[in-house]
Amino acid sequence: MAKKILDIIDLETHFITEEGIIKAVDGVNLALNEGDTLGLVGESGCGKSVTALSIMRLVPDPPGKILGGEVRFEGRDLLKLNEAEMRKIRGNKISMIFQEPMTSLNPVLKIGEQISEVIRLHKGASKKDAIDRSVDMLKLAGFPSPQTRIEEYPHQMSGGMRQRVMIAMALSCDPKLMIADEPTTALDVTIQAQIMDLMNRLKEERRMSILLITHDLGVIAETAKYVAVMYAGKIVEYADVIDLFKTPKHPYTKGLLSSLPRIDERIETKKRLNVIPGMVPGPSDIPEGCRFYPRCTHSMPVCAEQEPWLKEDTNGHLVSCWIYLS
Repeated sequence: MAKKILDIIDLETHFITEEGIIKAVDGVNLALNEGDTLGLVGESGCGKSVTALSIMRLVPDPPGKILGGEVRFEGRDLLKLNEAEMRKIRGNKISMIFQEPMTSLNPVLKIGEQISEVIRLHKGASKKDAIDRSVDMLKLAGFPSPQTRIEEYPHQMSGGMRQRVMIAMALSCDPKLMIADEPTTALDVTIQAQIMDLMNRLKEERRMSILLITHDLGVIAETAKYVAVMYAGKIVEYADVIDLFKTPKHPYTKGLLSSLPRIDERIETKKRLNVIPGMVPGPSDIPEGCRFYPRCTHSMPVCAEQEPWLKEDTNGHLVSCWIYLS
């Protein structure tokens, strides 16, 4: 029986703005087992990154606030810990890789100083031991000449190398859980593949769990074991990755998958790519009922009146859609 390392229950994170209360994360439930990779997918603005920041307790307050739910990591509810206890977990047992490494790395500190600072803070290592560990981490992350690289500044490295620095830093304290928020967005395709291969290899070697946040379904197909599809602050579908790609159920998931380019179809039929009509609703314009119904080609009267709930089938495939509830 797989052991849960992360269990998110009815998480609610709201932001107070001039336009009113924005429910960025509105009752999210997720679970991640030890050694697995869970992919969290959806369009920009659906609440993926806010979910990650909520897990880490890094939501800026004000204007944001975690209003309810539980984030249980190894059985402990992180939302009930004080800040001192949370600091012992951040960067230590749970690490996070952000979208753009240039904004996460200090531009005036050498790479070695930044990695070793994390090691000294959480592991109480001496300066020399921390530097030695930093070199080992850079080597693990695929750096040639890591002894030389620790003396460089972030601006002296390419985007791919800076992302490897973030991975080295995230791994430096042997975390149980790594949250990767769009880790390959700013990189070209070949570097993306290298970074994902590296993360997968390190996950297997270290028996680490990964929450992978992305809008790239190709990356999810290659790396994740389970997938949660998010739309407008809600999880609308959750399934094993093979099951989800083989038999998607929610109209939004079907739309995402049908919009992926396929070389064989493009060459043979020269047809245009499918698109999901309309736009993601603004955070202050969430419709009543099902949040996707204004864009859905299968909507029914009940969709505009009542919000559907997640229903589970015999394979553990969950979907929130009135097609399967009525």
